[in-house]
Amino acid sequence: MPRVLTIPPSAPFLPVLARALLDGALVEGFAPRHDPLALAGATVFLPTRRAGRLFAEALLEASGGTALLLPRIVPLGDVDEDALAFSEDAPVLAAPHAIAPVHRRLVLARLVAHWRDTLSKAVEREAVAAGTASTFALADALGSLFDDLTTAGLGVERMDGLVPDELDRYFKVGLDFVRIARRAFSAYLAEEGLVEPAARRDALVDAEARRLTALGTAAGPVIAAGSTGSMPATARLLKAIASLPHGAVVLPGLDLDLDAPSFDRLADPVLGAPDHPQYGLARLLGTLGVERGEVIPLAPSAPFGRERLMGEALRQAEMTDLWATLPARLPADDLAAAMAGISVVEADDPRAEALSVALLLRDSLERPGETAALVTPDRDLARRVAAEMARFGVALDDSAGTPLADAPAGRLAGLLVTAAAEGLAPVPLFALLTHPLARFGLDADAKAEAVAALELAALRGPRPAAGLAGLSAALDAHDPEGYRRSDPRSRIDGAAIAAARDLVRRLEGALGSLLALGDRHGAVPLAELVAAHRAAVEAAAGRLDPEAEDAAEAALARTFDTLKSAAGDGPALDLASYADAAGALFSDTMVRPRAEPHARIRILGPLEARLVHVDRMVLGGLVEGSWPTIPETDPWLSRPMRAQLGLDLPERRIGLSAHDFAQGFGARELVLSFAAKVGGTQSVPSRFVQRLKTVAGEAEWNAARARGARFVRAARRLDEAPAVPRATRPAPAPPLELRPRRLSVTEIETFLRDPYSIYARHVLGLSPLDDLDAPPGGAERGSALHEAVGRFTTDFPDDLPPDALARLIEEGARAFAPLKAFPAEHALWWARFERAAAFLVAFERERRAHLDRIVAETKGSLEIPLAASTFRLTGRADRIEIKRDGTLAIIDYKTGTAPSAKQAASLSPQLPLEAAMARRGGFEGVPGAPVEELTYVELKGGADGGAEKPVKVKDRSTHDLAEDALAGLESLLKAFENVAQGYRSLAAPQWSGRYGDYDHLARVREWALAGEESE
Repeated sequence: MPRVLTIPPSAPFLPVLARALLDGALVEGFAPRHDPLALAGATVFLPTRRAGRLFAEALLEASGGTALLLPRIVPLGDVDEDALAFSEDAPVLAAPHAIAPVHRRLVLARLVAHWRDTLSKAVEREAVAAGTASTFALADALGSLFDDLTTAGLGVERMDGLVPDELDRYFKVGLDFVRIARRAFSAYLAEEGLVEPAARRDALVDAEARRLTALGTAAGPVIAAGSTGSMPATARLLKAIASLPHGAVVLPGLDLDLDAPSFDRLADPVLGAPDHPQYGLARLLGTLGVERGEVIPLAPSAPFGRERLMGEALRQAEMTDLWATLPARLPADDLAAAMAGISVVEADDPRAEALSVALLLRDSLERPGETAALVTPDRDLARRVAAEMARFGVALDDSAGTPLADAPAGRLAGLLVTAAAEGLAPVPLFALLTHPLARFGLDADAKAEAVAALELAALRGPRPAAGLAGLSAALDAHDPEGYRRSDPRSRIDGAAIAAARDLVRRLEGALGSLLALGDRHGAVPLAELVAAHRAAVEAAAGRLDPEAEDAAEAALARTFDTLKSAAGDGPALDLASYADAAGALFSDTMVRPRAEPHARIRILGPLEARLVHVDRMVLGGLVEGSWPTIPETDPWLSRPMRAQLGLDLPERRIGLSAHDFAQGFGARELVLSFAAKVGGTQSVPSRFVQRLKTVAGEAEWNAARARGARFVRAARRLDEAPAVPRATRPAPAPPLELRPRRLSVTEIETFLRDPYSIYARHVLGLSPLDDLDAPPGGAERGSALHEAVGRFTTDFPDDLPPDALARLIEEGARAFAPLKAFPAEHALWWARFERAAAFLVAFERERRAHLDRIVAETKGSLEIPLAASTFRLTGRADRIEIKRDGTLAIIDYKTGTAPSAKQAASLSPQLPLEAAMARRGGFEGVPGAPVEELTYVELKGGADGGAEKPVKVKDRSTHDLAEDALAGLESLLKAFENVAQGYRSLAAPQWSGRYGDYDHLARVREWALAGEESE
């Protein structure tokens, strides 16, 4: 009779298995505890390689540390039992080999892309989602469907008649493609001497089953442990092992307490519930030909009775009416004992959940010898917890590892191709240059200096022209004299520029091939892209070695090797599409750390958690969509189609999640954690948690919540800081000798409205830097317009040419040319400039009839004597008109909204101050004379092109406005001659929501939002 055993969730699986193997409880007559050489004759199948390493340590510990020869430990599969790996030396396990996952993905992506393009031409529109990401997503789904068909042993012919005529014809179109792709892919594999991964896996498993059956007694003791036999081939292997004379199968967590009618119903082909945790084991027992009563428990259940509690909580929905008689099967005392060690952590959000879990794990380190683990399918939660533990100086043993795309070497590869695809745009280029592995042959200090110079000279502010030529041109155009002395860009000397140019040359050597491929029109063979990509990575970080000690570097090297061999079968892509695909191509490869057998704190995936026993188990991320995950919709076959074919339905994944959840209940201390909100929206606690809450009852559940609440409160308190006095509006008062003695007329408005900005710029010497790749704003538009109008006026100071509009448009095209790097902004602003130009020509023709001459873009200054020193007021007038009667008119162009006349007379005194300067002869080329007109000309480029906004205040002449503005400035300057007068922040802000370049230094958001702003 087949020998089948089980280990309850509350017993430590691997230690119990190790002791049972050594003491002869697994295989009758085989007790090698006192014969260490005999152990080498046994074979043990375990679900994963990592479990095998941990089992070896468990054997060593169970033997008391004595020397022994290990049995042959074979992994049944990697995570989810889908990557089986047996000895390749046996003749029956020789070629054909499985196609590599990346290779298959490329081949299927090429098929999907060709089908999509053909279908789109046939219907004259996009019938299938386009783009590289969707192509690879469809290819992955197609590969998963092929795996399901292979696992179920179904051929293409079984798909006939799946789509009724009354359904949309696109169901039939998609199914036709699946048939064609299946045949084409099979033919390709046969030609290449390869097979599908699922076919190779099943062939290896079946071959091993036949080999063991043929050997019989000669096979020696053979044990398979920890598998649920979720795949048919695995179940067949387990059946072969259980039937061996010296074979045994050890099941994880078979429920021996569930009432017989409920358990028997699970295996029923019609009434069975795929979402039940025991569904897979019930089916496996049927395959093995064993009744549940014949299964031998290897260890007793723990006295706290969690197995019965979970059996009741996760009952099949149709049997939940038995909850009415729950006290008869689970008395109140037993229920209380089962719930006594359970805590429930209800956090506010994922960050609070991660911090609470981290505190729980850290608390375990405070208890001598205690072990703890977080078990979760939510990788975001796992990463958050690892980060919080790093905050405590604790490095976790994370069994899942990191996707290659997220590992340092993988991120570098992604940044390189993204920077090249975007033409070395500032943001991706800066991210690449600051990556620690991107050395480009420079030591750390030299690289840091070069990157800093390149950042300031070329990457901040509006984007330079694309590519290496754009970076070089930006460096050539850098002029330190063009910046204020307080601006860091003014201190970039020749040596720094030389270092930046050297870095650009190194970038050319590393990325030149990729950039050249990006310049080619149309798609590029994938092999060329992969070769150029790898060359760029090696030029940036050094040669890639598949045997490197760094796991991420080795994984990246192997991935590039696989891509190189498979690229000929992949789709041709342009560089941008390849950059989009790179993340998908690298994400499947996992970079896993080596198992730490003696680690006290771990992060485990649900599969591995079946076999690892700890004192405190934290089941995290228990919300719907995470645990269990939301079943994904198959884009190729609908749910009825899959059911008609006999393929597993999505509920099967829920059943596996339920089994993993139940297995976690064996720890002495159990913590269930979930976040009330995920992604900013209210979450739904896992159905498993809700069922447990129902069975436990309100009193026991509230007690469990209270036990977990202390960690939630501790997490909230962890980041609490002592109360600090509320920030007040600053008004620094520097010594008189540090205060500015020179300001421009445009800075006077800032001086009046926000003296703190003057203090920050002129006393502290701080100049705001533009953002990386900052889109052009009003300043760039205004500079371009002023440049165009100023040059036009200078070229034609007297009479306008007959083709005045064309000449102004020509000057505008030259001034707006740098903005062509931003097509959307250029198109918008250029259309506005053309309308503004028509207005300006009409404006010029009307005004010039009354003028003697025009002086454009002229500099001016005025000395203002003070008690202890002299203050210089400076300015540049857009346009000063000298009329035939000797009086002056001052015109200022605005691309935005001009100040009102009332504002110009008070807090925006630019034009009145220029008038005071002009009257005193302060402007170059302009004689001192009365100013009779002050006018703003708005050039917004609207329907009218522009508008004149004269500065006129009732009962006050232009002379009065000018003299009053000058007197007000003198009064302001004299006030700041008092050492006690501080530079107050936002003394008279124009807009209540205004936040400027220096407001973060003044902590405006702290004191303004607290109410002081309204004072």
